Amino acid sequence: MSRRKEESEALFWADAIAREIVTRKKYRYVDKEIELPKKLVVKTSASISGVLHIGRLSDTVRGEAVVRALRDAGYDAELIWVAEDMDPLRKIPEGVPKEYEEYIGMPVSDIPDPWGCHDSYAEHHKLNYFETLDEFVGVEMPKYSMREEYRKGNFNPFIKMLMEKVELVKEIQNKYRTNPLPAGWSPWVPICENCGKIITPRVIGIEDGKVHYICQDYSFEKYTAKGCGYEGYADPMSGNGKLMWKSEWAAQWARWKVVAEGAGKEYQVPSSAFWVNAEIVERVLDFPSPVPIFYEHIMIDGQKMSASLGNVIYPRDWLEVARPEVLRYFYCKKLMKTRSFSWRLLPNLYDEFDWVARIYHNMEKVDNEREEKHLKRLYEMSMVRDVLPVVPLSYSHAAMIAQLFRNENDVIRALQRTGHYDESMKDLILERVKHAGRWVRKYAPPEYRFEVQERVKDEIKAMLEGKERDAMVELAELLKSGKSWNEEELKNTFAEIMEKHGLDAKRFFRAFYLCVLGKERGPRATTLIMSLTPKKVASILSSLKE
Repeated sequence: MSRRKEESEALFWADAIAREIVTRKKYRYVDKEIELPKKLVVKTSASISGVLHIGRLSDTVRGEAVVRALRDAGYDAELIWVAEDMDPLRKIPEGVPKEYEEYIGMPVSDIPDPWGCHDSYAEHHKLNYFETLDEFVGVEMPKYSMREEYRKGNFNPFIKMLMEKVELVKEIQNKYRTNPLPAGWSPWVPICENCGKIITPRVIGIEDGKVHYICQDYSFEKYTAKGCGYEGYADPMSGNGKLMWKSEWAAQWARWKVVAEGAGKEYQVPSSAFWVNAEIVERVLDFPSPVPIFYEHIMIDGQKMSASLGNVIYPRDWLEVARPEVLRYFYCKKLMKTRSFSWRLLPNLYDEFDWVARIYHNMEKVDNEREEKHLKRLYEMSMVRDVLPVVPLSYSHAAMIAQLFRNENDVIRALQRTGHYDESMKDLILERVKHAGRWVRKYAPPEYRFEVQERVKDEIKAMLEGKERDAMVELAELLKSGKSWNEEELKNTFAEIMEKHGLDAKRFFRAFYLCVLGKERGPRATTLIMSLTPKKVASILSSLKE
C-alpha cells in the first residue's frame, strides 16, 4: 500500500474499509483462514419494484468509493450492480393503472410495462435508471438481473447446498427468531405454475428434492396478493423461483465472491438480515462473509424519501440543476452522520463543495493537517472521473446571473466585469449558470428570485421617505458619471451616501432593492450593479425623478 494511502487510511472511511477487507485473516463464524480472491468484488443493488431515486444512488456511490480505495491500494477491484427484479409487486405506484392490482405478488420482471415502451415493468424502471446512473459512477460496472441469473442456473449450486443443509439454515435463522421456522420450511420458494405469483405459494413440505406448495392469499400493508388455490410441486433447479432473502443474500455473496457491500444502519444489529446471511454464507456456503459498509440514510427536508410523500428526487432531476460530483460529495462524507437534503439549500451545499475544492487545489489552508488530508481525499472520491478545477463563481452568484441575462455573451461580459470569468473554464461556468437558472425556476425560495425593473414603480416611490429617495437619486447621478467602477469603490460610495443622508445600512439597501428589484432584499448590491452595469442601474434609479 502506498505511503499516501497509508496516511489516509485512518482519515477517510473508504480507505479504512479497504484496509479491513485486505487485512482480515479469518472467517467470522468458522475457524478458517480467508483466501483473498484475485479480484475483489464490491456489490451494490436495488429493488426494481418502483422508480429508482437518488437514495438508491447512495449505496452505489459508497460502494464505488471502496472500490477506488482498493484500487488506489494496488488491488484489482470491481463494482457490480444487481437488479433485485424477482421481488414481488407490493403496491400500485402513482401513474400505474389501477387494473395492475391483478399483478400484485408477481415478480416485477414478469409484469407488463404499463407504459408499453419496454419488455416488462422491471425493464422500464431499470433502463430509465441506467440512462443517468453512469453519469454518477466513474468506474465500469457490470450489471446483473436476478431473474436472468435464476433462469440461467447460475444460482443452482448454491440453491442445492442450501436445500441439502436446510436444517442448518433453519438452525442459524432460529437463533434470531421468536417463533421457530416450521418443519416444512424451505429456503427456496417457487413461482406459482398456475398464476405466476412469487409471494402466494406457501411451501408445505420438501419431498424428494421437490418443493410442495399451495397458492394462497398473501396480505401486504395496503394490498392483498390473491392466491389461485393451485397445489403442486416445483423443482428448485428449474429456474422458476427464488431464494428467501435470508439465504439469497448469502448466495449472492458466494456467487460473485463479494468482499464488501453497503447496507443501512438498521442492519448493524446482530439479528439483522445482514448478519444472518453472514453466518449462512460461512457455515453453509463456505465463503467468508463480506465487510459491511453501514451508512445512515439521507433524509429529504427531515423526512424519509417516499413517493407517497411526494419528496422523491430522481437522478435526472439532480442532473438538471447540479453536477453529479456535488451529490457524490454529499454521500461520501461521514457514513454514519444523519443528514437531510433540501432543494432550497442547494447553494449552501455548493458553497461547501467549492470550499473543499479550494483546499484540494491548495488555494486555501486548513489549520489541522489531518483534516486537510481528509478533505482532499473526500474531494478526490467525489469526482466521477477527472478532478474538477475550482469554478470561479458561487452557485448563488450563478443564480443571480441566470436571472439577469439569457444570452451567453451577455453572461460572459457580466462575469468579466465582476472578475468571475475564466476562459479556460468556460463550459463549467456556463453550465453552472444554466443549472442555477433551472434551480431558481423550479426549487428556489422567494429570497433568491427577483426581476430587474425598467423603472421605479409609483407604489415603490410612495414607500420611500425623502432622504431615501434623495440617496438613491444621488447614487444614480454618481453611477452615470462615466467613471470606471469596481466593487470596492461602490462599497465606499454607499458608505459616503449613507453618512451624508443620515441612513443606516438597512434603510439604504432596502430602498435600493425596492427601486431596482421591486422587493426589499436581493443579491449583493455591488455585484448586482457591476453585473447589470452602473449605467443600467443609474437609468432605473433616475426614474425616481420622473
